[in-house]
Order: sequence, then structure tokens, then C-alpha cells
Amino acid sequence: MIEPEILTEVPASLKRLAKQVVRGFYGVEHSLALDVLIRNPCVREEDMLELLKFDRKQLRSVLNTLKADKFVKCRMRVETAPDGKTTRHNYYFINYRVLVNVVKYKLDHMRRRIETDERDSTNRASFRCPFCSSTFTDLEANQLFDPMSGKYFTQTIVLGTTLALFSVVWQI
Repeated sequence: MIEPEILTEVPASLKRLAKQVVRGFYGVEHSLALDVLIRNPCVREEDMLELLKFDRKQLRSVLNTLKADKFVKCRMRVETAPDGKTTRHNYYFINYRVLVNVVKYKLDHMRRRIETDERDSTNRASFRCPFCSSTFTDLEANQLFDPMSGKYFTQTIVLGTTLALFSVVWQI
């Protein structure tokens, strides 16, 4: 039986994906914080403060935004100093499996929204007759076009009989 290969190093394509997504949708501070996490698999908050030269409040704001969008994970670890004093340290890292799933979800959500907007725009009435105020969709306008005159015409029906009254349709 073949054992599955365990990766100990993050593939460059995943690192590139994380960089491009954060650079495309977030600010410069977010990109810098994520670059530190890409270069180092797990970073203590104090070390990030030293590397990025951010205020603690600004760094936490940036990291909380990335954490809320599930790009970054945080673990709190209690450490004991040599003098017996305990301190809590926040360690930040990227869970690439979750990152890929979040990117897939957001892309699918964007695709659905685009399809919905496109469907709504094609089903919306975009032609209106100035005389009888009838509205027509793009698909119905095809039937109203007269190739001889090059204009759109509507037909007015009164009491079940077709009148010879035609009016020009104008686009909204």
C-alpha cells in the first residue's frame, strides 16, 4: 500500500494565491502582515510588531480583519518565564486549507451574484412604447422589429380585434 506523501513545505502556488487575494481586496497593511506570515510559518505578535513597526492597536486591527475573514488563525499560549511569571502570547499562522476553501467560497459567491445581476438585467423590460406605454424585454423586442423600415412597432389590440394602428417603440 502506498502511503500518502506529507508535505512539510507550503507550495509556492498557495503562497502566491494568498498574496494576490490579500493584495487585491485589502490594504497595504494587510499585505505586509500576510507577507510576514507567509515567510514565517508561525509568528508571535511581539515579533510581528518589531518586524512591521506597527502600533499594537493597528497590528491587532489588521490581524483581526484577516482573522475574521479566515485568512489567519491565532493561538494563545501561556509561557512561564525563568522567574516563574506566566505570560500569554498570541501566535499567528496561516491555515492554507481553510484559505483555499474561503477563496473558493468567495469566488462562487461572486459568480452567483454576477449571474443573478445578468439574469435580472436581461429579464428587465428595456423597451417602452411612448404612445401606448407598453414595455418589452430584449427578447420580445425581436418580434417587434420591422426590417423594411428599420424601426420597432407595437400593435394595439382593442376588444379582440386588431387595429391597423402601429406605434414606434423607443428604448428606455
